[in-house]
Amino acid sequence: MIPDWMDKNPGYDDLAVSGRRSHSFLGKSIRHMKKTISEELVTEYYARSRGLLQGIDPRVKLISAVSLIILAGITRSISVLLGLWAITILLMFCSGLPVFTLQKRIWGLLPLFSLLVALPGMFNLITDGSPWLVLHQFKQPVVWLGIHLPDSIFITKQGLLAGIFLFLRVGISVSLGVLLTITTPINKLLKSLRIIGVPVLFVMIIEMSYRYLSMLLNISIEMFEARHVRTVGKISPGTQRVQLGSSIAALFARSMAVSEEVYQAMTARCYTGEAVIADNMKLGRFDLAAIVLVIIIITSAVMGGPYIG
Repeated sequence: MIPDWMDKNPGYDDLAVSGRRSHSFLGKSIRHMKKTISEELVTEYYARSRGLLQGIDPRVKLISAVSLIILAGITRSISVLLGLWAITILLMFCSGLPVFTLQKRIWGLLPLFSLLVALPGMFNLITDGSPWLVLHQFKQPVVWLGIHLPDSIFITKQGLLAGIFLFLRVGISVSLGVLLTITTPINKLLKSLRIIGVPVLFVMIIEMSYRYLSMLLNISIEMFEARHVRTVGKISPGTQRVQLGSSIAALFARSMAVSEEVYQAMTARCYTGEAVIADNMKLGRFDLAAIVLVIIIITSAVMGGPYIG
């Protein structure tokens, strides 16, 4: 027979539920930080995989990406922009990257935001032009806050075209930047920046920031996990704010100490401000072919050849 006191419900269910609700911000913070680390590992995995862009010299990729971004920024042809977009999709596929996932993340953030920013400029209230879509026709003159509104409100063709250009330019620029970073290891990318003439101090700041942020992220996860496993039951909002403030202060103090430790550790390992890689980067036939292809693309776009319509 089981004693009565062993058969009773201790009443921990409500306490557990309230406990999860009380410090859910800790769990969310831990999940977001771990997601950032996992994305960094995924990026490193794709950068070291076998693919089309992974086999091209980082210097060639960097110069090509910058050249195509400039081309996307100065061209006045939608055909050229659509062609560059198709090229980015083809490069993602040939490099073994998740095309649909990258396209969704690229075009669903900055380009969409830029389109929303350009939306007011599409109307005839701001941009004069021929009507493309009439939204409202006033029967009589309207004065609003001393401003005489036009007889009709419509989207102009010129404003719509400017919004489309901005949307495509931002999306293509982000796509080329993502292709460069996701197919190139960080040390080779920094070495490429140094080779093309970027100052040593600038490269050193980028490399130190990258390595320091990675270490600081791991320290933050350890700190929040330690606080999470030691939190039991319901916590008042005031206590939560106190814990959050103390965590921020402790993390700041730890970061100041770790920053000096990181630099001393890198200096002890003969770090001189330049990224060092094991293999020497040399241009091969495949790299020269990539350079020629980029030159052909830029020349065709500038000269208005048959490949851009």
